[in-house]
Amino acid sequence: PITRSMLRIELTLVSAFQFDIDVHGYSQMFHIMVEDVNGESILYHQTFTIHNRNKDDEHVLFLTVPMMDPLPPAYFIRIISDRWLHSESTLPVSFQHTILPAKFPPPTELLDLQPLPVARTLQNPAFVKLFPFSDFNPIQTQTFHELYKTDRNILICAPSGSGKLALADLAILRAIQSDPKGKYVYVAPLADVADETFAKWKCRY
Repeated sequence: PITRSMLRIELTLVSAFQFDIDVHGYSQMFHIMVEDVNGESILYHQTFTIHNRNKDDEHVLFLTVPMMDPLPPAYFIRIISDRWLHSESTLPVSFQHTILPAKFPPPTELLDLQPLPVARTLQNPAFVKLFPFSDFNPIQTQTFHELYKTDRNILICAPSGSGKLALADLAILRAIQSDPKGKYVYVAPLADVADETFAKWKCRY
């Protein structure tokens, strides 16, 4: 299992028939399906083609399938020929000894905290000048200690316009104090956003 709701299956296919160009042509297509334990729902489907030139090779496929809750006893992988009747194979995938990953903890609730004043909290005039406001907002206040006082990893998810760039500033300031020659990575979905942030930080730092 990748997560409690996602399963990755490695499937190795080997042709068990004698490939004859006069009968089969140069390729044969098969349907690969993953069915639930009752055979009522198709959880995954893809087509796969075996060509004459690689008919004797092992073919490895990776299937990503949703996991049901509660965990069923098994899934069934069914491979069916696109052209020939009764040309199919079924493989059970048992979950009897499957160990699922731990459940993800719930997101941290945004607490009703007193906003931290920038000047009194940072206590560094050079750092204070980097923030064009006098108080940190609720998200910045709640995450300040983790970002500025510790070296622990932290994942912050918040909507646009919630001050996440200021949080990145706090993390950089913490890193600068720990290692002035360190490097910092900023990833953005758009090149224009990354260029704008890089230009801003280049002037600051």
